[in-house]
Amino acid sequence: MQRDDPDGDGAALWRQSREAQVALVNRILGQDGLEVRDWNGHVFVLSNRTGRSEIVPQLAAVWSAVERLWQCRCDPLDPALVARLEQEDGLEGEPRRGT
Repeated sequence: MQRDDPDGDGAALWRQSREAQVALVNRILGQDGLEVRDWNGHVFVLSNRTGRSEIVPQLAAVWSAVERLWQCRCDPLDPALVARLEQEDGLEGEPRRGT
């Protein structure tokens, strides 16, 4: 049986999930002029508007790299940030997953 996805359904879902994660991180970092790009599905590249960049092995390491390189505090769990993202997505007042 021929498939449209030569890597299999699992690989396609993995890529979609990774792209969604990068998009969310970029929504958070964009307010400070920073961006993360997926580099061939193996690592991430964190960069600023002037082109300064650093390779980051995993998304969890992005936050410490931001603080180290650009001396700005970046807390992805900051209640004000979470509220802003929920408001942008029209999720205000809706129950959170897992609660």
